[in-house]
Amino acid sequence: GGVHAQNARATSLSKPHICGPMSAPRTVKCWAAAKPKAALEEVCMEVPSLGPHGVELRVQFCGLCGSDVHLINSDGGYADFTGFAVGKPQVCGHEVIGIVTAVGEEVTHVKVGERAGIGWQNGACHECEWCKKGDEQLCASVKATCCEGNVGAFADYVRIQDGKFCFAIPEACDSAQTAPLLCGGQTVWTPLVQQTKDGDKVGILGLGGLGHMAIKFASALGREVTALSGSASKAEEAKALGAHAFVSHSDQSQLDALAGTLDFILVTLATTQTVDFSKFFPLLRPRGTICFVGMCPPITADVFTLGFTMNNITTSNTGGRKEMESMLAFCAEKGIGASVVLRPMDEVNACLAELESAKHAKRFVLTRD
Repeated sequence: GGVHAQNARATSLSKPHICGPMSAPRTVKCWAAAKPKAALEEVCMEVPSLGPHGVELRVQFCGLCGSDVHLINSDGGYADFTGFAVGKPQVCGHEVIGIVTAVGEEVTHVKVGERAGIGWQNGACHECEWCKKGDEQLCASVKATCCEGNVGAFADYVRIQDGKFCFAIPEACDSAQTAPLLCGGQTVWTPLVQQTKDGDKVGILGLGGLGHMAIKFASALGREVTALSGSASKAEEAKALGAHAFVSHSDQSQLDALAGTLDFILVTLATTQTVDFSKFFPLLRPRGTICFVGMCPPITADVFTLGFTMNNITTSNTGGRKEMESMLAFCAEKGIGASVVLRPMDEVNACLAELESAKHAKRFVLTRD
C-alpha cells in the first residue's frame, strides 16, 4: 500500500495540468482532528473538483498559526467555524507556500509550476461595496481556507475555488520565512500601513509570533518602535528585531516615563486570560490609537477619561488582496521574513503542544518533502 501510494504521488507530481470545471476530485493526505482537542492523525480526505477559477498547490511549507490551535480546540467564537460544526474533521493550515499543480481555465495570474501562496482567506464575492474597495476581508460572503469543513494545508495538496486568493511569491522572498506572513504577517501589516504614518511613535504590545513581525515591519516602515512586554528578558531580542526602545510593562516606573508619548499601540497578545488594558491607554498621545489584532477576551475602557485625550480604540482583521500584494512586494524589496523554526509536518502534534505552552518570537513552519 505504501509503495503504491508513493508511486501514485510521484505520478501526480510529474503531470501538472490545467483543470476545467469538470476536473475530478482529488484525494489528499492530511493531518486532521476527529474531534475538538484531539491529536491530529494522518488520514485521506477527498477535496472537490476545481472550478474555472480554482487553484491547486502542492504544499511545501505551511506556517503554524494561533488560529489553528483555536480551531482544533474549538475555542470560543471559533467553534462555529470548525469542520466539527458541519460534521467533518478539522484540517488546519492557512499559511501555505507551494508549487501550482493545477489551475482553472479562467486563472491567468499564476501558472502551473510556479511558486505561490495562500493565506487565511480563500474566497469573496468580488461584487459588494467592501470587495470593490479592496477590503475583501469584510465581505459578507468571505470564505476561509481551513474553516467550515474546508481541507486546509496540513496536507500534501490544497485546493481553493477562488484563485484570486492565491498569490505569486516574489523571487526574492524565502519560502519558509514568507509562509507565516500570509496570515500573521498580513494581520500586523494592514493596521501599520492603514493606521500609522512615517515618523509615528509606535508601541508593539506582545512579542510572540505576531509581535516579532510587527516590530520588523514598523521599523522598516520608518516608525519609531517601542516594544512592550512583561518579560524584561526579551529586551535584547526586541532590539535585534528593530525596536528602538524596550519597556517592561510590569515596571510601573517605566510605564510612567512612557506616558503620553505614543501615537499608536498595536496589541498582538493572543490569550484567553483577562488582561487589564487600563495601564496602556495613558501611554497614548492625544488622538492616539490602540489597535487590537490578537485574540483577547472582552476589554473594558474608561471612556470618560479617554474622551479628554480623544483616543481611539480600533481593531484590524488580516487585510484585503491589495495589502497582501503590497506586503509581499515590500518584503521582497527590504529582505524581510518571519523568524521561523522548521519542522517536518509529521511532527505537527508536538509543534501544536509547544505553541500552546510557550510564547516565543519564532513561528513554526511545517515542511513536506
